[in-house]
Amino acid sequence: MEWILSVIEAYSLTFIFVSLLMNLFLIILLVINYSITSNLNDKYRRLTRGSSGKNIEGILMDHIEKLEGTEDKFKDLHQKIGILENRMSFSIQNVGIIRYNAFNDVGSDLSYSIALLDDNYNGLILTGIHGRVETVSYAKPIVDGKSNYNLSVEELQALERARSNALERVEFKVSRSKKA
Repeated sequence: MEWILSVIEAYSLTFIFVSLLMNLFLIILLVINYSITSNLNDKYRRLTRGSSGKNIEGILMDHIEKLEGTEDKFKDLHQKIGILENRMSFSIQNVGIIRYNAFNDVGSDLSYSIALLDDNYNGLILTGIHGRVETVSYAKPIVDGKSNYNLSVEELQALERARSNALERVEFKVSRSKKA
């Protein structure tokens, strides 16, 4: 026992210095621990905000249910978008118009040919020929971009304009999808 007391007496200053360094080290660890705990506490408060005292498991379960509900809504929306895209393919989307003077003795471009096509190039061409005495209108069906009836030059031009409008729209869609 005397030996221990003599060692303590001889190295008392060293023991005091080492214990002071250890205390400083523990204070630094305490500050680090406090900052980490404070950050976790802030995150926990944000996570549990508006939860009225629920535990973390209940909050996570609520979030999972909301997420699953959102997935179901997205599936429903994608299905509706598919239906709308299908319907749109059968609506008139491509229009080509040509105005012209059908007769030399009539003074202005009162005659016209209008091609109205869907995405599959099905539709019709309306032609109105205006003369001095009478006006005549024709409607010719178009299937796959062609007609079973003979088409005039102006009707062919209107059909070509409608087709080129469709190609411009497709190119625009492709370029837009590449950017996204």
